[in-house]
Amino acid sequence: MRVRSTLLLVVISLLAGVNVSLAFDLPRVLQPLPGEVWLKRGETADDVFILLKLDRTGELFSNSQFATWIKYVDDLSASHPAREKTTISKLTSYFGDEPLSNMIIAAQRNPETQVLATDLQTRQLQYWLDNKKAPADVFKLLELSKAGDKLLENPLATAWLSYATNFKEKTMSKVDESIPILTTHYGDEALSTILIRAMKTPSTANVAGKLHNEQIQLWLDAGKRPRDVFKFLALDKAGDKLLENPQFATWLTYLDDFNSKNTRISRIAVMTNYFGDDKLTAMLFDAMRSPSTAKLAANLQDEQIKRWLYTEKSPRDVFQFLSLSKAGEKLFDHPQFMKWVSYVDDLNTANPDKRTSLMSVLAAHYDSDGLIKMLESAKNVPGSAKLIRELETEQKWLAKGTPDAFFKQLKLDKFDDDVLSNPQLKTWINYMKEYNAANPKYKATLIGTMAANYGELNLVSLLDKATHVKDTAGAAKKLQSELFQRWMQKGWTPEYLFTNVFHLAQEKDELFTNPLVITWGKYLSAYNRENHGKETTIWTMLAATGVDIELVERMVGQLPSDTFSMLRLAEKGDDLLASPQFATWIQYLDDFYLTFPDLRRTMMKTVRRHHDDKSLVKMIISGMKVSSTEKIAKRMERELLKDWNVSRKTRTPDEIFEGLDLELAGKTLFASPFLEIWIQYMATYYKQKPDMIRTFLKYYDEDELFQMIKTAKSNPTTEKLASDVEHALSLYKKN
Repeated sequence: MRVRSTLLLVVISLLAGVNVSLAFDLPRVLQPLPGEVWLKRGETADDVFILLKLDRTGELFSNSQFATWIKYVDDLSASHPAREKTTISKLTSYFGDEPLSNMIIAAQRNPETQVLATDLQTRQLQYWLDNKKAPADVFKLLELSKAGDKLLENPLATAWLSYATNFKEKTMSKVDESIPILTTHYGDEALSTILIRAMKTPSTANVAGKLHNEQIQLWLDAGKRPRDVFKFLALDKAGDKLLENPQFATWLTYLDDFNSKNTRISRIAVMTNYFGDDKLTAMLFDAMRSPSTAKLAANLQDEQIKRWLYTEKSPRDVFQFLSLSKAGEKLFDHPQFMKWVSYVDDLNTANPDKRTSLMSVLAAHYDSDGLIKMLESAKNVPGSAKLIRELETEQKWLAKGTPDAFFKQLKLDKFDDDVLSNPQLKTWINYMKEYNAANPKYKATLIGTMAANYGELNLVSLLDKATHVKDTAGAAKKLQSELFQRWMQKGWTPEYLFTNVFHLAQEKDELFTNPLVITWGKYLSAYNRENHGKETTIWTMLAATGVDIELVERMVGQLPSDTFSMLRLAEKGDDLLASPQFATWIQYLDDFYLTFPDLRRTMMKTVRRHHDDKSLVKMIISGMKVSSTEKIAKRMERELLKDWNVSRKTRTPDEIFEGLDLELAGKTLFASPFLEIWIQYMATYYKQKPDMIRTFLKYYDEDELFQMIKTAKSNPTTEKLASDVEHALSLYKKN
């Protein structure tokens, strides 16, 4: 006991020598910390929160006891992880998501509480992620919806983007990706503007660039139109430096990707939509002067010229677009002049009916003396001699007038069904030939000039009527053929002519009474002859244009007969099978029934209106003897046998036998060409051969039939047929 007392005195003495006051505080130092006491007592987080008076109104983060409470809750959760809630879950239950988030964000702005607030915000984000709170909701909770144009400068934006990425990995939800959410909040254009601006700032360039790429992919997936994306990227405000704008390259890539998945859209068409031809052309000129954009600008100008051709911009307009109207006396030295010359050549080739001479455009900008001087001085320019000669020739003819102008002078442009009989037409044709000889680039044609002055439909009507007039029939048929060639050169398919020129798709009930159908049919044949593999039929047209199927069904019984008559096949008599028109008619039926299988009929329904059985069999037999008609004769034979079978309820084999006059053949029965086809019918559709013998015995007695068989067997040409009948007869007798 004395030892312990002595030791205590020594310790006290030492303490007294070091720091007397510490000796007096020793009981307090040796006491356990409050958190340890609370843990031993089993105090809850709620109890300690109240104990530390944190529930009172005021700034939570400015209260020094708040950090103590956080540590206690952390220790409590660590001791009882399954039972106790986390710090954030408790705070959320006290204040709610939004108020708590607002408190944390406010505390982050205070240097004294920034560290603690940032730590709690990290915990809060993890808490939201664990509870799968949607990124769109978190965006609002972090007050990013108030960030405006400075979104990416807000440090919380980085935290939110990380949250959205983690959320996607956790849930695999594309709906909750960052770009769709930002687009919902800002809209495509505003968001794009924010990102593009942020890409120019070093601190935000990387994240903005990544988001911008994601935005473009979202546009592509959504099928956003290139013209809209052009505006989203603010390229409509890029001005003269459009091609130098880095977003222009982005747009070009987007357009290529879009075109690979959708109907192709021209980049020049979009650019023209925003800037117009004049301004865009000027922008391309400027870009061609810069080494970095010269190649791209030249390619775009080539596309622009092709678009002008497609939209048939007039040579006068293009002359203006290319700034040639400002070239003055240096016109032939202007770098765009030869492009304009090529444009006019290409336009005239594509539109032979609307040819424009170079000189007619130049004459609008220069007087006669000025042109002569320019042409004279240009003769010294290398490689221009041929062009100058052409221009000089045009200048001379310009005074006389073009064929189209002369056509009008002769008043031939006034529509008249008798124009082919007009003596003035010959005068014009002679003038046209002279003009064409002198101006090989601008060759005029009669058919083209007539079409330009009368219109397609009037011209078709005129030629159709002229083909029925003896004096003009030859010329009209020739012009009709030229008209068909002209349509083909213009790329007019039968479908295009049917729908867009003749407007036959609108005729419905009157379709087959419209005389244009005849001309269309002629063009169809001409087109099919010259476009192997692209053939079409009138029935394809009917199906494609949605003609009323019930209407066709009502007409179908009459149409084959009408066509048969239209082709004058009823007049062919026994030469029917040898007629080329008959083959055409059969093809017509095949095409029709291929399109409308439910309406199928046999050709016999029409043919037998004009020919009886005997006549048909006679034609079939004759047709099989000629190689050119053998195939169609066999086809007709099959159709005839089918027809007999279809009508078997109303026409017995006996009646067909009589229709072929076989009951009157007598001893020449087996020599009759009609017998073989009748027997073939019986063998095909009446499997019981006794039926055939019963017909024979109806008209011939057994002895007579036996004698005819015997005679026929001795003839090589009838031996097989007779043997077949003999075999059938023996079977009949056994039964």
